[in-house]
Order: sequence, then C-alpha cells, then structure tokens
Amino acid sequence: MKERRAFSITGGMCPRCEGRGSVNDIDLTQVYDDSKSLNEGALTIPGYSMDGWYGRIFGGCGFFDPDKPIRRFTKRELNDLLYKEPTKIKVEGINLTYEGLIPKIQKSMLSKEVSSLQPHIRAFVERAVTFATCPECECGGTRLSEGARSSKIKGISIADACAMQISDLAEWVRGLKQPSVAPLLVALGETLDSFVEIGLGYLSLDRPAGTLSGGESQRTKMIRHLGSSLTDVTYVFDEPTIGLHPHDIVRMNNLLLQLRDKGNTVLVVEHKPETIAIADHAVDLGPRAGTDGGQVVFEGTVEGVACQQDPHWSASGRSRLAEAVGAYAFGRDGGAWRQHPQPAQRQRRHPDGRTDRTHRRGGLGQELADHRLSGGARGRGVGRPGTDPWLAAE
Repeated sequence: MKERRAFSITGGMCPRCEGRGSVNDIDLTQVYDDSKSLNEGALTIPGYSMDGWYGRIFGGCGFFDPDKPIRRFTKRELNDLLYKEPTKIKVEGINLTYEGLIPKIQKSMLSKEVSSLQPHIRAFVERAVTFATCPECECGGTRLSEGARSSKIKGISIADACAMQISDLAEWVRGLKQPSVAPLLVALGETLDSFVEIGLGYLSLDRPAGTLSGGESQRTKMIRHLGSSLTDVTYVFDEPTIGLHPHDIVRMNNLLLQLRDKGNTVLVVEHKPETIAIADHAVDLGPRAGTDGGQVVFEGTVEGVACQQDPHWSASGRSRLAEAVGAYAFGRDGGAWRQHPQPAQRQRRHPDGRTDRTHRRGGLGQELADHRLSGGARGRGVGRPGTDPWLAAE
C-alpha cells in the first residue's frame, strides 16, 4: 500500500490566491484549438511544441489519444489534459512527471509578475488570462487568510495597518507600548520614519511594487540599505536623483550622508550640482562623451569643481556649474563652506599585525589623479584590463 503525504505551511496567506491578492481565469479557447488534435498542433501555448518533450509526454502518457481532435475528448480525457495533478509516468523507459496544462501554466507563468515575463509569453498571458480580485480576501484583496485578518492590535489588523498611509502608520506604531517587543517597535518605527523623511509617507505597505515610479523605487531601495546593520560597505549609485523633484533631492542627499556616516563608502555618479555639492571628494571625468571621454579632467574638493578652469568646458557651461555648485554649497549670501561631519576614523589591521587608521569617504581618492578611465560619457568610466581593473596609467 502506497501512502503519499504532503506538508506545507501557508502561514497567514490566503489559500485561494496564495498571497497574491488576485485570482485568474484562463480562456481555454486561447490555450488550444479544439478542432485539431495534439499532433496537429492544437496547443497555442508558447513553448509547448509537440516536437520536443511535451510531444513525448502527451503521446506516451496514455491518458488520451494525441491523434484525436480535442473537441471529441471525453470529460475525463479533457480533465486529464487540463487539470490532472502531478502523476509519475514512464515514457520510452524514462521516468517523467505528467501534469495538466492549467496548473503548469499557473506555476510557470502566472506565479511571476506579468511585466517580468518574456515578450511572447507576456503577450499570451495578456491574451488568455483575466485577473480579478480574490473573492476570499476581504476588503479588496488583502492577500491574508481569515485567521490573519481576525488578529488585531488596538482594533487594527495587519491588513488595516498595511492599508494605512505610511505617515499615519508610523504615528500608530509610536503609540504602541509593548515592552516584550520594544526593540522590534523601535526598528519598525525608524524604518517608517525614514519613508516619511524622504517624502514617501503618502505610500502604503500594500502598494504593489510594480506600481512604484522610478524615483519611488530608487528611494525605497536606499531605505533598505540604510536599515542594514552592515558597515564598511561600498555603495555605488548611478544618478540616484534622476526623475526627482528638487525638494526630494535634498532628502536623497540626506540618505546618502547617513549611509556614509554609518562607516560606508558611497560612490555616486551624478550630474546634479545639488548632489555634487555634498561630496567629500569629487572626480570629474571627460572631457566629452564616447571615445573622447574617460579622462580625469579634475579631481579634488568640491570647491575646486566650482572654481576649475577646465579648457574643455565652454565659458557658459563653466559659469553655470560654478554658479549652481557655489550657490548651493557656499550660500547665495557668500557664507562659509558648509562642513559635513566626517565619519570617525577606524583602525585597520594588516596580516603582518601592524595597524593604521583609515576613514571612509564618498570619493575615489587621490590615487585616481593623472590616470585615465577608458570609455564612457562624462561622469562615467569603465576600467581597462590590466594590473588594476579600474585604472590604467597614462
């Protein structure tokens, strides 16, 4: 007697939609042409060709006749073709697993974000599948089971908390006084406050990630890094302020400084003078784009960037850069240069036992001077092969 057991822990997810918040309805007329047999190419699913393994499986499974038109299948044969649970079979002496078309489509295609699928598969899904809010998830698809929704703190369930605006949720979390989970509440409050500080307090935690704009997604990722306990990490950001409102650039700058002050190195490829102005060290690559780029035309302090006399810059371009960086960093009233707090020095121990004191800063360092980085537009560079993967001597 054979006995099969299956173990699964669903947690608080809705068993109907498996935590996705939506269910799908597949149009069978887009899956197969019932006037044809399987061997005649009835299946219209991308990748399901009778010339490969699927043809061997359908032909050797014995559940139906692959030469009979699908419209002439009995109810059992059609059910086996579409919905049969995974079943062990042997085809041409090889042990294989047969599974109905619908569960295979759900596992291979519908378990992913539609936008992440290959173009031809995405076109099939958009044509054959209709998505709707899960009827078993109350309040419009909360993705949670009834048990998870019924558990509440001060009358608020986890679904209610996720639907709240982050700024409101942060205030609600601060009002919770539970000594047994105090460290958790502190960490959660700090993360939520970071969202508010960077201008994302209007979002809610039940917002699908695919609906975030480029700027929102960029800032969300930075908050994740900010909450990490790792230090002495090198972060590289490629134009993190792209698409941001000038008011949000200031908030982005604050995040960059916080990452640095935790003891990390922050490298930023940027063209916005508002972000250049907060750098501890600046490297200007150019003089132009493409094959004419990659040369270090300036390397030093931000004051030097604002005052440099690079002959490759036009008079108007140099004036605009100096005015923008100078106005931001020095203040339009001619005030003193704004000093940003430097991270504390730290000891570094070498294999031979000696130690030295180093500190992290947001720049490439003096060793880049008088070297050339190959390729790339102004502000970018890619290293050539050599003893140092980043640098190649002039």
